[in-house]
Amino acid sequence: MTAALHAHHLCLERRDQKGGFKLTVPEIALNHGETLAILGGNGAGKSTLLRILAGLEKIDQGRLELPAGGLVTMVFQRPIAFAGSVAHNIRIALRAQGVHRGDLEQRVSESLGHFGIEPLAERRASRLSGGELRRLALARAFALSPSVLLLDEPFDDLDFEAQEALSQDLRERVAKTGVAVAFVTHDVRRAALLCDRMAILERGRLAQIAPRDQVLNQPASPSIARRVGMNNIFPAKMTESGWAEAGPGLRLPTHHNHPPGTAVWVGLRPEHLKLEREPRPEAGIGSAQICSIVSDRVLCTVELECGGQRMRTHLVAGRGLAREIEVGETLTLSIRPEDVHILQRA
Repeated sequence: MTAALHAHHLCLERRDQKGGFKLTVPEIALNHGETLAILGGNGAGKSTLLRILAGLEKIDQGRLELPAGGLVTMVFQRPIAFAGSVAHNIRIALRAQGVHRGDLEQRVSESLGHFGIEPLAERRASRLSGGELRRLALARAFALSPSVLLLDEPFDDLDFEAQEALSQDLRERVAKTGVAVAFVTHDVRRAALLCDRMAILERGRLAQIAPRDQVLNQPASPSIARRVGMNNIFPAKMTESGWAEAGPGLRLPTHHNHPPGTAVWVGLRPEHLKLEREPRPEAGIGSAQICSIVSDRVLCTVELECGGQRMRTHLVAGRGLAREIEVGETLTLSIRPEDVHILQRA
């Protein structure tokens, strides 16, 4: 993949009455046809990084490389609409870019159609709902044919159905245009559905950037593990047989070869844990007691206790064990060795 935007050795430091903040990013590339999700807690520097990549924030050190003729467009967390109609909002952006008058109306119609708001073309933009306004902002951005599109919390305040529909439209436009996209979000599930790579910021530091599945299944630290939903994480020690011992009666199969006695963190994604009525010695962890069951009618989140550790797993609601198990029941818990993530402890 070729980079539409490449940033090197970024450093920004700010100080005000509330204290200081420093953002450091050694390197980050936004590639054509690829979507990067930027995740992190409040104050981690996500929106600041996006503004730097957009050229809206002055940096103390570093440089941005953008191929000649490349355009960077940013859609803010609270999208802005100009006075006038929905179509006028697209026209004014295209005119500012010097689009030929003969191409203008076709570009306006196509961009609105791509995001399902062509029937709203003559409606005043001030009368749009929040979801419609977000679609207008994206239609306006894509109408400009940018090389790089930066989105700050693009699904904020949208209900689940609106998020799903907008995600689908955005995926289709990225695939067809080859634009490089970076978006900020707090929602790990939404990020996983949409992105190719993930970047994790912690207190102004780029803690990990890698393909999506690598970050989800091989997070670089316990804090990143929790950030991306690997919330079964606890201390353990490696044994001579290559298993990880995480407490009395809790031994986990692994493919790791750390020396016996090595102190490690064990991370298990909830979806990789399997509850069964029959034991599986080759992948079994042990007996697990069900502590609680919470269902949203799509997934059941099951809290359980095994070998002195509290864990969480998921079952599909209304199917199989999810219809049968009860709090207090004891079942067998198992996991594949390749799904046991090991991080060495200091």
